Amino acid sequence: MNEQLSLTGTFLRAAAAGLESDIDRFEDLLFKNDDLAGKVRLLSYAGYRNAHELCVSGRVVRYREPLDAGEGTLSRLRAMMAIYNSEEVPGVCVRCHACGGTAETRSDEEGYFSFALPIDKPLPDATSWESATLWTPEQEAQSASIRVPIMAPAADDHWGVISDIDDTIIETGATNFVKNWRRVLVDQPDDRLAVPGAAKLYQMIAHDHQEPVRPFFYVSSSPWNLYGFIAEFMGLNGIPHGPMFLTDYGIDRDKLLKVAHGTHKLAAIEAILSFYPQLRFLLIGDNGQHDVEIYARAVQDFPGRVAAVFIRDVEGSCKQGTKAGLLNGIEADGIPVYCGAGFNDALTAAKELELDRPLEAAKAISAKDLRP
Repeated sequence: MNEQLSLTGTFLRAAAAGLESDIDRFEDLLFKNDDLAGKVRLLSYAGYRNAHELCVSGRVVRYREPLDAGEGTLSRLRAMMAIYNSEEVPGVCVRCHACGGTAETRSDEEGYFSFALPIDKPLPDATSWESATLWTPEQEAQSASIRVPIMAPAADDHWGVISDIDDTIIETGATNFVKNWRRVLVDQPDDRLAVPGAAKLYQMIAHDHQEPVRPFFYVSSSPWNLYGFIAEFMGLNGIPHGPMFLTDYGIDRDKLLKVAHGTHKLAAIEAILSFYPQLRFLLIGDNGQHDVEIYARAVQDFPGRVAAVFIRDVEGSCKQGTKAGLLNGIEADGIPVYCGAGFNDALTAAKELELDRPLEAAKAISAKDLRP
């Protein structure tokens, strides 16, 4: 009885800065006799490489049988909360083998791990998915090893794409949570709606959503917990796969507030631009949060590297206000800009940029006002 009261007290104290660590402690006690307590699940996120370095990351979490989302609102809410409440396992040894080399690291306090392997391998003639192998040599996992897809952009392709996710390819209603809470907390990948025109636009640029002819990268403030959810949505809607740069929603005394939306996205975009100095990028986003400001800063920090900017207008501010002024400034730098309510009209803009002929387009691109 005393142990039960202690467990209850531990759980009730899980508030504010102590929330995450207390819940983890509660689960450790609750499952201490579980036969699966020592088993982990190795989660991997699609990686990427250039000719000299390969980057791949993932997370180690406690193994649990997946929950069936079912059909009812409560069961779906419970399944979604289980996705957010991941049970990370720190200190687990993880090994990676790729491009003839092997490296080793350990998961951090949030269960995350990452590799930046030095390599010497020229980029392929055509953008390709390669692979790396991950395993946990000191810990039983759900699989002896897992293969992780690695994006390798074509050596002679001058175009890449960096895209936002929320309200750019997937309708989330992030600007009005009260109105759209069900969409955020209950709906499953096959329930979610793609932004109008997004699938057609991305498919036109990629040709094949599973093996795109150009490299796609996705930058979002969504948490890593939703990686599988987002990847499944992309597959269902024909959105091309690509490495994602998401965030950690962990809560502790040193991280009571998550990294600012703009700080994370700008850092990720500039990391991609630095990693691929031979590529110019089409930036795709929306004006519901801070994409316009972030893209304008990327244009300023990396002159000549942003080839075009496509913005979905969710605020009706394409032609007036501060964000319209920033888009005008991007155009003044000689960069084509499209801004519209959806991406159906962006198909014409993309064809004007000759995205089907990346070499010629990269050389001949000129500023055009693509706003309808």
